[in-house]
Amino acid sequence: MMSHPRRAGLALAAVLVAATLPARGATEIKLEKGYLAGVVEKLPPNRFDQEKYRGSVHSYRLVGIDPQARKLLAAFTAEGEFRPPASGPIGESASRSRDHVEGWRKFRFEIKASVNVEAGPDGTPRFRVDVDEVKRTELEGVAGLLAKLLGRQFDAIATQVVDGKAESVNQKLNAEILKRASMYKDYGVLCGIDYAPEFVVLKFDLTRLEREGALGFVYDRPAPGTVPLHRWLNVRNGAHRYTLSPTLDVPGAFAPEGVACYVPTADAPGAAAVELLRGRIDHLYTTDAKAERVRPRLYQSEGVAFHVLSAPAEGAVPFYRFRDPRRNDHFYTTHPHAEFAK
Repeated sequence: MMSHPRRAGLALAAVLVAATLPARGATEIKLEKGYLAGVVEKLPPNRFDQEKYRGSVHSYRLVGIDPQARKLLAAFTAEGEFRPPASGPIGESASRSRDHVEGWRKFRFEIKASVNVEAGPDGTPRFRVDVDEVKRTELEGVAGLLAKLLGRQFDAIATQVVDGKAESVNQKLNAEILKRASMYKDYGVLCGIDYAPEFVVLKFDLTRLEREGALGFVYDRPAPGTVPLHRWLNVRNGAHRYTLSPTLDVPGAFAPEGVACYVPTADAPGAAAVELLRGRIDHLYTTDAKAERVRPRLYQSEGVAFHVLSAPAEGAVPFYRFRDPRRNDHFYTTHPHAEFAK
């Protein structure tokens, strides 16, 4: 069913981005069986090419949905050529065959597979493809003789083709979905999937963090007059810290989380200084320390950490400020829903 990871990933993502997200609360997206069948049928052939066999997997069909087993049931066809032994009765028959081409023999078999999709720990779909049955159909050319004499060798070829493709599909499809995870950000964290005989329901949830406006404006990609702002995670208490330096001199306490955004340099027009007020756990970044009205004994100023734009600018995006009500610490990101942090 999912033998072409790029197209399959895009097809599912296209369904998701076509829906409408409520302002608050969770979201559910129903994928009808008819729609899923149409997506499956449009998947293009996926070729395979090994030393002893070559061909393609094609003619994908959605057979049904099994709610109890939590699987999509699919069928498709594997068709191609294999190279039989150079000597012996199979080789001799092949050499006399009308469709003999440099020792390659044709094969075709039907495959039944099940595809399980579950919510991954990172909030994106995780696919698992299992081969349920391989049905050998009549071989072209020396049909009866090859079917009898090849026997277990052909079964081994079929197993290698199908199982090998299934494992490849698992890895490539999940990798493709992860690369395109940003396409799901308008819906939330994929927290569950319900299977029914005629449809599948994808369930998304939003973040628990409370938005406290925007710290200022930054860029989500490199731009002239900007520098990267690095984000760090305190592995002990879950707090975040932001620095202009790509290194942090706190051995073992913080883990890098990459570049949060790109901020203007201090001399950029409209740049506003951001001061870091550090608490026992919290790292509070602000452009107006007096307005925060924090208790001096609870927070200590560490000076200017970086700069943001004080007003919107072409290409700039808001740098949102969020607060975790359970721990009273802050989180900053260009994502309007706090990257669906839980």
